[in-house]
Amino acid sequence: MTSYTVRDWVTIGLFGALWGAVELTLGSVLHVIYPPLTNTFLTGVVLGGIGVAIALTGRHFVPRRGAVVLIGVVTALLKLLSVSGVKIGPVVAILVESILMEIVLWIAHASCWAFVVAGALALGWNIPHMLIMPQILFGKSAAEAYSQVIQQGSQGLGLAPSTALLILTALLAIQMGVGAIGGWGAWHLGRAVARRLQPRGDDH
Repeated sequence: MTSYTVRDWVTIGLFGALWGAVELTLGSVLHVIYPPLTNTFLTGVVLGGIGVAIALTGRHFVPRRGAVVLIGVVTALLKLLSVSGVKIGPVVAILVESILMEIVLWIAHASCWAFVVAGALALGWNIPHMLIMPQILFGKSAAEAYSQVIQQGSQGLGLAPSTALLILTALLAIQMGVGAIGGWGAWHLGRAVARRLQPRGDDH
């Protein structure tokens, strides 16, 4: 952390605050339309996709190890201050997503494909999250959590609950696809903004 400059910390704070603002505003709206206990898939995909794009765009301006995790920590802390009350599930999701993105960027050099894989892996966490967190937070059994995921997928995709494997595959593909798009967009947006901010020499 000693290699971080004051500018790096400010940038991390700004991108974390931006992601947090999306969670607190758009997230609240989506949770009213789709209550968390009845539908977590759609809200997770929308908020996760935007969050991935914001965090990875921030990584362009703080190209240091740990930057994405720190952006996630700032977001999680802001999420804890939500006027709608503390919701542990979204906080855990934000932290895990940022850690997964950081792992990919830690292993691979920053590139378009690394950003795409990081985004896809981060949103791919949504399915395990939907299966694990209801058991931890609400004491549901594994079978109940699995049934809830299948039911949500069945309603959203228009597929029969009996096609459980197809539903899970489709849900995972949608999530990872949105995450990949978010990572791809972050790579190109970050590069475009960085080019615009570079000082230009006088033309002679």
